[in-house]
Amino acid sequence: MENGQDKASSLDHLDHCCQLVADTYGKPDSSEWTNSDFIRLCSILYKKTHVQISPNTLKRIFGKIKTDARYYPQKATRDALAQYVGFADWDQFILTQSRQQPAPPVRQPNPQPAVLRPVDVPLQQLPVRKSLVRKLIMAIFVLIVIAVAVWQGFLFWQSDQPEVTLFCKNPEGDNPHSAVFVVRNFRNVSELADDYTIEFGDGEKVRLNGKDSVYSNYYEVPGRCLAILKKAGVPLDTVPVFLHTSGWTATANMMYDTTRVYPIEAPGLFTGGYNSISAAQIARAGVDTNRTFFVDFINTHLTGIDGDNFELLIDVKASPARPGVRCSQVRVTVFGDSSNHMVDIMKPGCAHWSKLQFSELRKDGRSEGPNFLGADLTAGGTIGMKVVNRRATLLINDREVYKNTYKNALRHIYGLDIMFAGVGTIRSVRLKDLKTGKEFAGNF
Repeated sequence: MENGQDKASSLDHLDHCCQLVADTYGKPDSSEWTNSDFIRLCSILYKKTHVQISPNTLKRIFGKIKTDARYYPQKATRDALAQYVGFADWDQFILTQSRQQPAPPVRQPNPQPAVLRPVDVPLQQLPVRKSLVRKLIMAIFVLIVIAVAVWQGFLFWQSDQPEVTLFCKNPEGDNPHSAVFVVRNFRNVSELADDYTIEFGDGEKVRLNGKDSVYSNYYEVPGRCLAILKKAGVPLDTVPVFLHTSGWTATANMMYDTTRVYPIEAPGLFTGGYNSISAAQIARAGVDTNRTFFVDFINTHLTGIDGDNFELLIDVKASPARPGVRCSQVRVTVFGDSSNHMVDIMKPGCAHWSKLQFSELRKDGRSEGPNFLGADLTAGGTIGMKVVNRRATLLINDREVYKNTYKNALRHIYGLDIMFAGVGTIRSVRLKDLKTGKEFAGNF
């Protein structure tokens, strides 16, 4: 916005968009919205646009929280508002509005006020009548001032609630790692009992008790997790936690047993032809190999590879048939800054359990049935990912099976997790940055 006229025009567009949002939400008069309306709209916007806008930011946009100058949100926020009311993004909304400029309203001349003539009023009563009118007007004015002050005070108290945030004192560490989280920016700790939770990103979560603002979580699997603070199920803040390794590690877990994991001693993994974990090693770690179990091969560190411009090729051999293994699952996860790329491949006929993720893009076999993720890799095969400027392509056995473009950048790659149901083998791994040419192979 280069000048006052452009700024005024942009704010007019924002006001118009806010009115369309209010109409779509179902409560056209946003001045009457309560705190719960902003929390609910935050959740609706996230589900529809995958853009997280906090309730306090929405209050600033709609003028509920007063600022020195009219608050004008960033482009991503404006895109989300425009998408909610049916436009592709903010630019399309602006273009549509410029084509629909309404004609200026015709100003009607102000009618002349009626002149009151005390024709029938005796002259001696005029001073008394004027005095009563003045007192009545003054009383009404005082009442209006008091009502406005009370209402503004109530709105200020309601909208000036602090935006509760989450902070991690030690977000990085080796495996295992005990991370300490601090909930901040609240008025009174007792308020944290009001439906606040922390989801730690590893399947564990805690409901805040209203007595403490410090919570910890024990992480025992390497990788990059996102701890999320929520209120009534609505995300408020996100904090990453990163457990790095020195080379490849192997960790087992059992289906329906969420109480523990089973680290497997495997020094020199993926060097000198040592590219798998035997059933005997898994059993020595404490796993009942007659039941369904999974083994994660994880290598995590800040690789220096661009998560939005890379090529990954993995040659694997899925588990042969054994007790508890029917679908021969292979899952590949690429850890990023604030999200992941992930593919979960099953034997044909088991696509119900398959999953796919490229940043915010997700497909789930339970609801969408992506049969293209069905492949039998028990005799060996390749899984490839190629991402160019957020344009992601998935290849199975050199055959392109999926392509799409995501919006939320992965930025940096923090490592890989290759998981097998049962006993699987990794024959080779190659990861390459398509911009710099930097490449890792094997024990990267």
